[in-house]
Amino acid sequence: METITKKINGFSTEEIAQVVTAIQENAKIAEFELRVENTWIDGGHNRSYIQGFYGACQEDTSRTDPFIIDNDEPPILLGNNKGANPAEALLHGLLGCMTTSMVLLAAAHGIEVTAVSSKVEGDVDIRGFLGLDPNAKKGFQQIRVAFNVEGVSETEKQELLNLAKCSPMYHSLINPMDVQVSINA
Repeated sequence: METITKKINGFSTEEIAQVVTAIQENAKIAEFELRVENTWIDGGHNRSYIQGFYGACQEDTSRTDPFIIDNDEPPILLGNNKGANPAEALLHGLLGCMTTSMVLLAAAHGIEVTAVSSKVEGDVDIRGFLGLDPNAKKGFQQIRVAFNVEGVSETEKQELLNLAKCSPMYHSLINPMDVQVSINA
């Protein structure tokens, strides 16, 4: 007898239920430690390596090779365009996390979507970073995220927007958190 697994938005509804049940039985499964290592190369160019992480009560070894992401600046910011700048990478992370949150949680709620595209824009005034204006914020002043979603009703679109706002990256940006910085001896 063949078992048919129902998928919504590319996610197995059975696997979603299994994960939820496992977390309800053992909350420690939901605790993750994500890691990135970075090496400066030259000027504004540096390279990040993303591979191992801790999650579901164990060290993950599923990634045999690291993901490699180069960061740099455009020439106007004294770089050589060897990669997106870190602020752009943050926007990429926000948009990716909000999109995944939207479609995964929509699947968990039984909402099928046919297409999702999105755009993010962020405003930065580098006078704050450079110390030229004590009143200029050193980070983003505003970030605007816009989604285009197809295959759902207007009511479902509002629900999907609320699901996108469940994103851990979204919450990391809108809520203060403890960030510890040190130099190893």
